[in-house]
Amino acid sequence: MFIDFTGFAGDCVINGKLDLRAPRLTDQLNADPLVHLVDVELEGLGDARRVSSAEFTIERSQLCAVRVTGPRGSRALRIATAPHRLRAQIGPYTVLGRLHEPPGVDALATFEQRDLMVPLTDATIAFMVGGILDVRDSSTLVINRELASWYRAVEVNEEPDPSSSADGSSPADLAPVAGSRPAVLTLQAGDRSRRHPRPSARGPQAR
Repeated sequence: MFIDFTGFAGDCVINGKLDLRAPRLTDQLNADPLVHLVDVELEGLGDARRVSSAEFTIERSQLCAVRVTGPRGSRALRIATAPHRLRAQIGPYTVLGRLHEPPGVDALATFEQRDLMVPLTDATIAFMVGGILDVRDSSTLVINRELASWYRAVEVNEEPDPSSSADGSSPADLAPVAGSRPAVLTLQAGDRSRRHPRPSARGPQAR
C-alpha cells in the first residue's frame, strides 16, 4: 500500500509516496535503514527551490523527522500510556509534541532507550524555508532521537500564547536555533550530492 510521505532532512523537505509494508509507518522506519520513495519533490530549506524525481532513496539516519500517515496498527496491541509534553531541537527543526510512556515512567530518562524513530502526538514542527518561518502541525510526528541536539520537558504551568500552536507556543517561540556542526553528504534527486549540517549522534539533554 502506497501512502503519502513527508520527511524532514537536514537541508530539504521531502514529499513523495512510500510503499508501506509494515503495520505502521513507525515500525517500517525503525526496521529499514533506507527509505525508498516515488513521485518525489524536494524543497530546499536554504532557497526554497524545488526539485522533482521519479524515485528517491534516503538513509533513515539523515531524516530528522517524518509526518505519520497510514494505519495506526492493531488496537489489540496498544497499551495504556501517559503523555509527556516534550520540546526538542533536531537539526534545523524545532519540534513540540507529546511523548507517550507507561504511567509512572520517567519519560526523559527513558527517551534514549527508545527505538531510533520515536512518535510524538499533537506535534508541531518549525523551520526556516528561504528565510521564512514555516510552522506545521501534525497529529503524529516521528522524530529521530539520535539527531536531537537537545530536548526538554515542557512544564504544565508554562502559559500558552493566545495565538499559540496545539502545544502552547507562539510561532515566534518555535524559531529554530542554528548551530555549527560538521558537514555530511546527503544524496539529492538525480544522484547529486550536497552538504548540510550534521546533527550530533547523541546530544546533551536540556531539562
